[in-house]
Amino acid sequence: MQITTNYSITRLFISKEIRFLIDNKTSFILKVPVIRDFYEDEELNGVLFLWTRTVTDAQKFCFKKINSGLDVLKLYIFEAVQFKEYNKISLQFRKYLELFIPEIQLDFQSHNFVINGLTITEEIWDYIIYLLKLTCGEKVVQPPTFSSPEARALWLAQQENEEKIRKLKATKGGGGEADGLMKAFLAITYKFPSFSVEYLFNQTMAQIQWLQKYAAGAVSYEVNAQACAAGNVKKGKKLDFFIK
Repeated sequence: MQITTNYSITRLFISKEIRFLIDNKTSFILKVPVIRDFYEDEELNGVLFLWTRTVTDAQKFCFKKINSGLDVLKLYIFEAVQFKEYNKISLQFRKYLELFIPEIQLDFQSHNFVINGLTITEEIWDYIIYLLKLTCGEKVVQPPTFSSPEARALWLAQQENEEKIRKLKATKGGGGEADGLMKAFLAITYKFPSFSVEYLFNQTMAQIQWLQKYAAGAVSYEVNAQACAAGNVKKGKKLDFFIK
């Protein structure tokens, strides 16, 4: 299966819609959330938390055995809706699935998700989650296509191990998420004052990280430029422009 998209940081500044193309035949749109959505919509945070778990973590929230992220989606939308204790989560899953992928259709007979005649497979869903994580600023590896179920199981096991390592590293860090975000906003608006905080809240985290990198580079360049003008740079040293 060949999965291609038109994802790029540049396009995100124009549109928050990413077009998928499957096997050069079937296309559909994925709408990605912006930072403001995560602060104003608690349900969205809960749904994406469950969608982006590893299989091992997601199993803790499921009432039957699952083997993939797509199994979680099917379980809650097609089966959990009939149970009172899971009904609310089931409706939330459906709400955001149809919000993110407007063209999707739910087949309650076969328990499948269909877009323009294409049945969503585990590989396609893994790629959708990969792009959702990517636009949220997470460092993630693009999921490959697999020649067999065994190859996919091996890849999932590797991702589980990497997630465990990431969690261990995260526990050693300090500072709050909101504090880090506002520091990023301040760095960007300080160097690029035409960007307001209001504007930045309507961008994805991936865009904020990209802007922050160049804001830091611009400040560093100015400091070095002043040092060069004052003659405080060693002879023969070249001042590289911050945009390379």
